[in-house]
Amino acid sequence: MGDNVKKKKNESKLKKIIKNKYTYLAVFLVLITFSYLTLTNSVNIEKYLRDVIFYPFKNINSQPFIEEVEKELRDENNELKKLVDIGDSLSSYDVIYATVIERNNSYWNNSLTINKGSDDGVEEGLAVVDGNGVVGRIDRVNNNNSTIKLITSYDKYNTLSIKIKSETEINKILKASNNKLIIEGINKNSNVKVGDMIITNGLSNKFPSGLVIGKISSIDSDYYNVSNTATVSLLANIENLRFVAILKRKI
Repeated sequence: MGDNVKKKKNESKLKKIIKNKYTYLAVFLVLITFSYLTLTNSVNIEKYLRDVIFYPFKNINSQPFIEEVEKELRDENNELKKLVDIGDSLSSYDVIYATVIERNNSYWNNSLTINKGSDDGVEEGLAVVDGNGVVGRIDRVNNNNSTIKLITSYDKYNTLSIKIKSETEINKILKASNNKLIIEGINKNSNVKVGDMIITNGLSNKFPSGLVIGKISSIDSDYYNVSNTATVSLLANIENLRFVAILKRKI
């Protein structure tokens, strides 16, 4: 009985030894293989390990991010080009280019701050445009920055002399009301229609004549059905302003 137990224990030890030998042999062969491949420049172990570690991240595609950055740069370049074109077309005005540096979410459509001030020649009341049209006018000026009162600001004093370019040109006043830009007192017998362009008429010495403001998007009768009121859609990118141009008449 005791001999059988002793025999089984010896067989178990032998199996463990054989198993361990195979394990050691396998490890030895792997090391030899890596050593040979490394010496013959057939494989770069550092690269191999790096690829193994970072394999899970290989499928992360950065292309959408790159495309978004490229689109942003193209948009900025287009905006700046449009501003330069405006400056080139207004030979009787000095153009001061500026960048938007602050905008309060609570007063998004009322005002914003730019990085140019009196040290750069900015003065109160000057017209401000982007590459598409009128943005507003300079409201307050400090040495190194200024505040623009946007054309969309709801303020009874925030009006602009404009011209409706219809079959006949009509001079009127543009103002903000109930989150819209409107032109009141349009004769019902006039030829004013949806799609007509709205431009500055030059009656203010701060605003050059012919600056594009927007287009008429709708025409409705007033409360008393005496005249028509037109709603104007701006062409300036008020919601996403980054760069603007300030127009200063040359002396």
